[in-house]
Amino acid sequence: MRKSYDKTETEMSENVTRDEASLSVRKADIGAEFGLDGLKGVSIEVPVFDENCQYLVKQQNDYVFDEHMLRHIVSFLGKSSGDALYLYGPSGCGKTSMVMQTAAVLKWPVVSLTINGRFELSDLIGHPTIVSNELVFVHGPLARAMKYGYILILNEIDLADAAELSGLNDVLEGRNLVVIQNNGEVIKPHPDFRMVVTANTCGRGSRGTYHGTQLLNAAFLDRFRFIRCDYMSHDEELKLLELVAPELDAGLLSDMVKVASEIRKSHLDPMPNHIYMSVPMSTRTLVRWATLTVAYSYDSDPVDAALLHAFAGRLSEEECSYVLRLKSDVMAGMTDNL
Repeated sequence: MRKSYDKTETEMSENVTRDEASLSVRKADIGAEFGLDGLKGVSIEVPVFDENCQYLVKQQNDYVFDEHMLRHIVSFLGKSSGDALYLYGPSGCGKTSMVMQTAAVLKWPVVSLTINGRFELSDLIGHPTIVSNELVFVHGPLARAMKYGYILILNEIDLADAAELSGLNDVLEGRNLVVIQNNGEVIKPHPDFRMVVTANTCGRGSRGTYHGTQLLNAAFLDRFRFIRCDYMSHDEELKLLELVAPELDAGLLSDMVKVASEIRKSHLDPMPNHIYMSVPMSTRTLVRWATLTVAYSYDSDPVDAALLHAFAGRLSEEECSYVLRLKSDVMAGMTDNL
């Protein structure tokens, strides 16, 4: 009979068992734990795991939570009611990091996988492999999360083939996972198991910016709660930049946020004095621009050099010129031209 392992091949060679079930349950005061006055009085029950569990996410002290989004996410984590969660929105707006950092604060383990065009359901369930001349079965992210009550995050779900994803329908209905490849092993979903998927589209495909996205099956999508995500507000992004680049003047950081906002407008709804931008400036890119500006302090013009390396360098010549001119206008206070 084939042996079964809940650890990676490296871990097996070290003979270290990593997966662990929760030890107990606690009531988490969301307002207090996240430091948000607007969520005072909101509480959910969360599982308690050993602090050495390898799937616990490291908390980022400079992370800025969107209070509105956080309320929806903790509501889902506290009581999924048999649903999975589908987060969609523009690239780099913080879909995955929001869930990861929420889990980090709550100390709820996460396993994740980023989907690509070659995705197969077996990538999630697991596969047999040879270890020390012995055939063993290594459980995948889905099997682990279901067995032990982890949060499973599947990124870029709309890049997967709809036929492969249909294999998740039974799991999304709350049924047991039958692992045929492991002698018909039956995995009953742990009550703390949660599934979150992220995507740039809501499953309808895209003819524009997000090439390669698929039209997903309606029966698959019917198992989800849908939340549209967007970029932070000006004040929230400014607060984030002040945390990641405290060396920079607040006025400069505010102008950077204004530039990002105008680029996004030019992508979504260009006005007569804007050109169409093929890609928006994501929050991720905005943070990169600020941190590179600090790193390039030796340069004669660190702001421009950082903007080129963080974003403008990937654009067409026309778009690059527009971005550099936009940045100059914003930072010169020429907002009437925008």
